[in-house]
Order: sequence, then structure tokens, then C-alpha cells
Amino acid sequence: MALSEAMTSNRYIGPSEATATPLRTARLMRPFAFAALTACALTWALTVPLPAFAQSEQSIVMLVNDDPISAYDIDQRTRFLAITSQQQPNAELKKKAEDMLIEERLQIQQGKELKIFPDEADVNKVVSNMASKNKLTGEGLAAALGKAGINIKTLKDRIRAQLVWQDVIMKKFRHTVNVGESDIDEALSQADTGSLAQNTVFALQKIRLPARGEASIGRQLAQADTMRTRFRTCERTEALVKDFPGARMQTISQTKASSVPQPARTMLMHADVNSMIAPTISSGSVDVYVLCGKDSTSDVPMERDTAKRELMTKEMKVSAERLLRDLKNDAYIERR
Repeated sequence: MALSEAMTSNRYIGPSEATATPLRTARLMRPFAFAALTACALTWALTVPLPAFAQSEQSIVMLVNDDPISAYDIDQRTRFLAITSQQQPNAELKKKAEDMLIEERLQIQQGKELKIFPDEADVNKVVSNMASKNKLTGEGLAAALGKAGINIKTLKDRIRAQLVWQDVIMKKFRHTVNVGESDIDEALSQADTGSLAQNTVFALQKIRLPARGEASIGRQLAQADTMRTRFRTCERTEALVKDFPGARMQTISQTKASSVPQPARTMLMHADVNSMIAPTISSGSVDVYVLCGKDSTSDVPMERDTAKRELMTKEMKVSAERLLRDLKNDAYIERR
């Protein structure tokens, strides 16, 4: 994640993007990742002056459940958004800064409710990582931001809220997110490359029932269903097909799962060997596949693990977005 995204997004950063930390070995893998402030943004920040703002200005302009946001907070966040997007501060960025600060107050408040507090060692570690990717020390990054009128605290506040939010989501939802083996199989079978579908080989019998027009398709679908009820084994398929006029059987000794069109591919990935799957409609025919063999051509546990983390991340993201939306709807927000 680029720093500009880290600063502008409240998305849940899930296990597929995680970097494990020794400080969290007892937990699920720590779900946060921050990349460097781009050199381009730093250069822009150092060369393009931003309008001055009196740092002594601490007037409270908003309350979020009695948690204050000052004019200075908003100005600082607007400035940071300006340098990460390489713009001059404007009304749109200010509105985005306000919304971001409101959400962060709610995230920190939710953390306090769950007795989750920011770990300053983690915050500093993230800042150091950002600095090193820009060939700077932590002090150097603070100085670079300072030249653009931005206090390093602005960056740390953002990181602090995101780290707390990751722990909130993990604590609230990690036991409710359920990703089954069939979900993983389906995800991998629908991937085009580097997936279980690429690493699985089928031995198939393909039965084609010619069908043109809706009436013909309906009749052949009924024929296919009858064929399925009478199917017993791959060895007897050829004899079975002879009882259905016009039906033609093709034996496919080896083919990659990825070469089988959907939805037949997914059904075959889930089917047991020596079974006939539901019919599918193709151009000019109704097709029925019989799975006579299924074998993996390589070891794919890593791909399955990656797919599982990605599916968990998606579910966690939905839960995180819903929780934040509910917190905002229930919050008392006063603008002064």
C-alpha cells in the first residue's frame, strides 16, 4: 500500500496483505501493511510551499461523541492529503480530511471499548519502515514533512488509528468469518492462471446431445436428466449413451481443468470421480460431462492458503465497512 492510500483509505487490510510482527505472535497474522511515501510526493512537498497556518490555532470545530477535532487537526490532515495527491489544499481535500478524522475518532473509541490500545512501538516501526523506503531516517522523514508544514504527529495519528482498527476487526470478526474448502475450490477453479484449475487434470467423457431452439433444448435437458438417473460407472457410459438417439460420446483421457468451460469446470472440481454432472447448454447442444479421473499435477497447498486468506480478507472487509457505517450512524457528531 502506498502511503497516499494508507492516508486516504479506511479499507480493511486483511491477512493476504499482512506482515507478521514478533509483537503479535500469539494472534492471527498482523493485518497491516504500509509502504513508502513516494519520492515524487516528498519532492513535491519540499519544493511547493503550502499556505501558512498558525500552529497555535487549537479551536475545537467538531466533537465526535465528545472527542474533539480542532481546526489545526483538519489543517494538518488536509496538508498531508495535499502532498500525497500532489495538489494544493482545497475544499474537497478539507472535506475528505474531516471525514477521515471523524472515522479515526470512532475507530479509536471502538478500540477503547474492546480494551485495544495503540502500541507506540508498532507505530514507530511503521514510520521507520516508511522512512527507510525513502532512504531517510525517522528524524529525516519528520524533517521533510516539517518543511511542508506537517507535524509527524499527523502521520502517526493516522497509523495509530489504522493499527487499532485492524485489531478491532480481528477481535470482533475472526471467529465469525467462515471460509470452507468448497469456497476455496470454487475460487481456485475460476482463476485463470496459477490456480488449482491449472494444476488439476481431468479424465472425462463428454456426451453431446444436439439441440437447436428452445423446445429442442428443453427436450434434451430432460433426456440428460434421465441419463443421469441411469448412470452407474464410466465403464458403462458408452452402452448407456446408445439408448439416447442422437447422443454422441467423446472420451477425453487428459485435459486441464482450466480448459473446461464454466460452469462445468466448477461442477467437475467439486464432483467425485465416477460421477455425471448436471447438463450445460452450449452452442447447438446440451453437454453432459462424466468425471472418470481427477489428479493434481503439482503441490498446491500454498495456493490454497493464499486463496483462503484472500477470501477471508474480502469477508473481513465487508464486516469492517459495515461496522464503521454503523458506528457513524450511531455517533453524536457536533460541528461548531
